[in-house]
Amino acid sequence: MTRGRAASLAVALVVAVLTSTTAARADDDDDRPVTQKMRFVEKGGVLRVSTKITQIFDSAAYEALGSGFESTLLVRMWLYRKGEAEPVAFQMIQRKAIYDMWDEVYEVRLEGGGVRARTKKVKYRAEALKLLTSIDSVPIATVDDVPVDTNHVLVVVAELNPVSDETLAEVRRWLTEGNGGGLDRGGSLFGAMVSVFVNPKIAGADRVVRLKSQPFYRESEDEAATARDDRGAP
Repeated sequence: MTRGRAASLAVALVVAVLTSTTAARADDDDDRPVTQKMRFVEKGGVLRVSTKITQIFDSAAYEALGSGFESTLLVRMWLYRKGEAEPVAFQMIQRKAIYDMWDEVYEVRLEGGGVRARTKKVKYRAEALKLLTSIDSVPIATVDDVPVDTNHVLVVVAELNPVSDETLAEVRRWLTEGNGGGLDRGGSLFGAMVSVFVNPKIAGADRVVRLKSQPFYRESEDEAATARDDRGAP
């Protein structure tokens, strides 16, 4: 990546962060999730989601990425059939970033999401922000748990720098033990989600963002075939 392109990327992402600050602060004071467009696809028998949670970083949090202190982002996702209280599936990812002042690179640790933990090194702060806040094709449920022609909603709760000992202990357990791909009904973490909505501040977290997807459903084979015909697909 050239310096000019990197600088353009940095400016674009910083603008996105700054323009979303007001909305994110409003969300900090409200326990109602904000509806956000998300993309759902099926692949290998698994339903996957893609979206972004850039709004959890205000200008101060963005600047702090270069401070040399670690920033942690915890994202929990619950999938519901619309109108039901019991989650169909649960997923969690945790991401950490720290700036190595000696090597002048950002190290971003990616954990959860049904894949092996890995660390990526990037040169620019804007690239670190993108790695932290982009949810790209993260598995959220097996297709067997998501019947066709039934509306579903994904609820997402993101915490920046959570420090609750109880929460972090549960996160470590879940990320370590997993359950064959990282998809389940949430266990005791379902109770954690309830407390998140009852207490919007979540003691200890620097910032909290609550999102929900648009209602969506899996197409039946007939609907999928009709859609392919309409597009002229083979």
